[in-house]
Amino acid sequence: MYILIGGTLVLLVVLSLKGINSNKATFDDSKNEPQIAASGEINIEKLLRRFTGSNEKLNRLVTDILGDTANSEFISTLKNTAIQNRIIVFAAYADYLSGLLKNNDSLLLSSANLFFEGAESDPDSMADRSTYSAYSKRACDYVLKKSPENLEAITRKATCAVYIDGAVMQGVGLLKQAIEIDSNYIDAQHHLMVLSLQSGQYEKAIIRLKKLLSLQPENREYAELLHKLETNTK
Repeated sequence: MYILIGGTLVLLVVLSLKGINSNKATFDDSKNEPQIAASGEINIEKLLRRFTGSNEKLNRLVTDILGDTANSEFISTLKNTAIQNRIIVFAAYADYLSGLLKNNDSLLLSSANLFFEGAESDPDSMADRSTYSAYSKRACDYVLKKSPENLEAITRKATCAVYIDGAVMQGVGLLKQAIEIDSNYIDAQHHLMVLSLQSGQYEKAIIRLKKLLSLQPENREYAELLHKLETNTK
């Protein structure tokens, strides 16, 4: 498992009821930088070097990859190094560059997810949250240029907006966009349900939970949560 691997969003509902200077390499064009609500420097080099320390080999690798982001050998080495050393941000950036090089949406979405996990799990991420978020959303934007209705990309952008940037309304708008495309998309429905709970909109949360249970009738957490909500809102 990678260092800093974040868990999936946990249902917090019972608790609720209780009351970049970007580098200049080929595949890292700052013109594609997405707007972010959080203020802060976007600097992928700074983020990568946080995990190299004084290790000369790792620092040389970062120098190489930033100098030639279209070099498939450097990208492969970065990914292998990420696995060997359990460094999630190396894996995220390797998938990002590889996804661009191969025009591969799966790799770009993997990168977006890894950058998001890094931001959520990195205990020292406060200074770098803008970078984590920007690169996650940038990867999603590349996917959405080709596939504007890609639900995973829309939803990941939404979670970056809400949980990293603090732009809740922007994120909610994206989540609603996702379920307008497909009302059965579980991830978007789940996040909307959690946000309803966190904002005390329990009736809306109940509606979302009923929808989720229609899609996942075996989900005991949803069933128990719905029961608690209905009991406490009577």
